[in-house]
Amino acid sequence: MSSPTSPAPGQSPSFAITSPADILSYIPHALGFLPDESLVVLTTTGRRLGATLRVDLPADEAAPLAFAEGVLSFLQGDTGADGTLLVIYTKETWQRLEPPPRNRFVGTIDAVLRAAGLPVRAGWLVSPSGWRDFFCADEECCPWPGQPLDAVLSSPLNAELIFGGSAFDASPSEAVLRVVPAVGGQVAASAPGRRAVEDAQAHFAACCAGRWTAPVQFRATSALWDAVILRPEVFEAEAEPGIAGFLLASIESRAVRDFLLVSACLGSGRALAGAAACGLLGSADSPAVPSGIPSVDASAGASARPPARPDSAHLRPSGSPAPTAAWVLPDARRAGELRTALAGVAATMAEPATSTTTAGSGAPTTGGGAALLYTDVLAGRHTGAIAWSRVDAMACILARLAAVSEGESRAAALTMSAWFDYARGRGSRAAVYLEAAERAVPGYRLARLLHELLRRGGLPAWARARSTAWTPGPPPAPPDAA
Repeated sequence: MSSPTSPAPGQSPSFAITSPADILSYIPHALGFLPDESLVVLTTTGRRLGATLRVDLPADEAAPLAFAEGVLSFLQGDTGADGTLLVIYTKETWQRLEPPPRNRFVGTIDAVLRAAGLPVRAGWLVSPSGWRDFFCADEECCPWPGQPLDAVLSSPLNAELIFGGSAFDASPSEAVLRVVPAVGGQVAASAPGRRAVEDAQAHFAACCAGRWTAPVQFRATSALWDAVILRPEVFEAEAEPGIAGFLLASIESRAVRDFLLVSACLGSGRALAGAAACGLLGSADSPAVPSGIPSVDASAGASARPPARPDSAHLRPSGSPAPTAAWVLPDARRAGELRTALAGVAATMAEPATSTTTAGSGAPTTGGGAALLYTDVLAGRHTGAIAWSRVDAMACILARLAAVSEGESRAAALTMSAWFDYARGRGSRAAVYLEAAERAVPGYRLARLLHELLRRGGLPAWARARSTAWTPGPPPAPPDAA
């Protein structure tokens, strides 16, 4: 698994780094957690820091050259870099007068990076008790056993970062759980609130059974997701059980689930064109599987749905009392932006299909190019720009849905969250979501496939280049209290 981060194109940290302790204090702030059994490589351009890459330390029996070449492949996207800094985080003991742990791997990495024009300019080993220069054997210059970790915690840069509001967690799991407690099974919603969402989900699952990929319903579903993505700060699942239930029911359709991954990255217009070009839209919810898209394989462990309860009738769209309507959408319970947006969706659905492109959805691509673009995004091969504000908004929505769901819809929400962290280059956090998805539905197909991709060190093409990689931004504001 790998977790690179990078400042925005043409930028680097606006603070001064004056010592190794400053660099070591910067790393967990850049990653969001304290690395463990990890190799961290920072690129440099002159005296400025560039990208930060974290990878798991290899097994002792791994081939050093293959590992070093893999590290280089991650760093080559930073085309302006002219050097690197290297840090090993490990609990392995460094015996006095002996080579440091992982010396064989570091030597190979040094040779491979130097040959590629990215020489290792300095390196350190960080243990649970302290840190020491990796390459310095002179005890007069680098006294044994090294420097205590207090020197890192008390560094001027660490104080400046904390004063500026930065923080980090002890592990990827804690980083995820702090932001999305539902991953650990903590549920903030009340029992009546969850029951209302479950009722709505059952209702829409019954109304749309076998119809999620019917073109008109697919368009309606896409438009509703767009309406929520554009205003994640006002969506709260317990306050809008009809909308939450519809969204959860929709992602149990693997075609809708995979479409939403592409739609978040490219916009709904281009994603709709791609889904149509791939032959995913039809009268049944079992579309043909385009080649090269592992994520559209059937998902295991589908959960049974109870029949819709009579008191869910108010969730049907106005003017469409029967589940046999051409398209089905929920109502908003509260007045406000979401209700207005849903009214706009209903108006849009009355227009011809060619008018469905909404703000931020991107210009549609047609023909074979649309199909190739669609599959390239799902497979992580796309090298163009990603709509990161939509991705961040989608991740926020999925976190709220995971807190009020169970079974297959929960596994889908968690796996989609994992995919979006994979898209952002945060493989360690993606693995936390995948473990939670496995607990929700053991053997969930997409989760297994993505876990295997992460295990092999997978990283999407767009995350390898500074110009297209994700950069952290402020999270969406929390919703108003219900």
